[in-house]
Amino acid sequence: MKLVTYHPVVPQYVGTRLGVYVDGSIVDANYAYALSRHRAGEDVADRSLVDAQVPTCMRRLLAGGDIALERVREAVDEAVRIGAESGAAGERLRFGESEVRLRAPISRPGKILAAGKNYADHAAETAGSSPAPAEENPIPRGFVKVSSSVVGPGDEVAIPSVTSQLDYEVELAVVIGKRGRYIKREDVYDHIAGYTILNDISARDIQFHESEKGNHLIGKNMDGLAPMGPWLVTRDEISDPMKLQVSMAVNGEVRQNANTSTMIWDIPALVERWSWGTLEPGDVIATGTPAGGALSGKYPYLRPGDVMSASVDGLGTLVTPLVAE
Repeated sequence: MKLVTYHPVVPQYVGTRLGVYVDGSIVDANYAYALSRHRAGEDVADRSLVDAQVPTCMRRLLAGGDIALERVREAVDEAVRIGAESGAAGERLRFGESEVRLRAPISRPGKILAAGKNYADHAAETAGSSPAPAEENPIPRGFVKVSSSVVGPGDEVAIPSVTSQLDYEVELAVVIGKRGRYIKREDVYDHIAGYTILNDISARDIQFHESEKGNHLIGKNMDGLAPMGPWLVTRDEISDPMKLQVSMAVNGEVRQNANTSTMIWDIPALVERWSWGTLEPGDVIATGTPAGGALSGKYPYLRPGDVMSASVDGLGTLVTPLVAE
C-alpha cells in the first residue's frame, strides 16, 4: 500500500486525514473501514470504535501494528472493488489527485535519526579523499533531525537568509512500525512498517562552521530542511530495500544516482545500533545519501526558483520547489 496523509481541498473538510493512493486517486482509509463494517451489518453510527481501529493519524495507525494495516488494506480493497464513492454516512470516500493536498506521510515524527557519510562516494567527496573502509569505522555516523524541519511533497521551501550554501541529499527513509529496544539484526525488518523518501537539505556553510566547534545541529534543522513523501510504501511492497536506485535531479538535471546496495552500513546495522534508544512507531531513520551534492564542487548550491526531484525505486518522486525567504 501507498499510505498518505492528505487534506482535501474541498471547502467543508478541515484538518488532515489518512488515505491510500490507488490508481491516481486517494481512498480515505477511515471512511473505507467504516463502510466495510456497515456492509457487514455493524452499527457504525458511533465512530469512536472505527476511529480506534483505523485512526486518521499515521503515527496512531502504525502503533496498531500489522493488524491495523491489514484492516486498512482489506477495507480499501473492498471499497475499490465495489466502486464506492461515498462512505457509510455519505462522506466523500475517494478523491482525485487534484482534489487533495498531500502532506508529509508522518508530519511530526517522534524522532528522525539520520545516517551521515553512509555511501563511500559521498564520504569521499565530503572528506576530499578516500574514506576508511567500512570495517575500520566501528559505528555508523549519524545525527538527529527535528520534526519541525519536516515539510510535505510539493511544499515550497524558503532558502534561509543565513546560508549561501544550501545543498540537497536524496535518502531512502525507513519508517518504524513496531516498538523495540536492542533490536537484533535478524529481527529488524519485523520492526519496519515501510519506506518513504527524505531530502536531507543541508546548509553546508553553517554545518561546517558548527563541525569546527564540535557541534552538528542547526545546519540540518532549520525550517523546511526535511521534505518527506510523497507517501509511505508498506514493507511488503519492497522486496529488497538494499537494492533500490536513488537519484536526485535539480531542474531536471540528474546530480545524484546510486544504489542502496552501496551503503557502508545497511538498514539492519543502522536499526540494530540505533535501537539502543527505544524506537517507536512513526520514528524515521534516514539512511544516508550518495555522491553528487553541491559540496563536491561539481554543481552549484541551491537558489530560489530551483526545483528538486528526489526519487527512489518503488517509492515515487518527492518534488520540492525553492523560493527566497
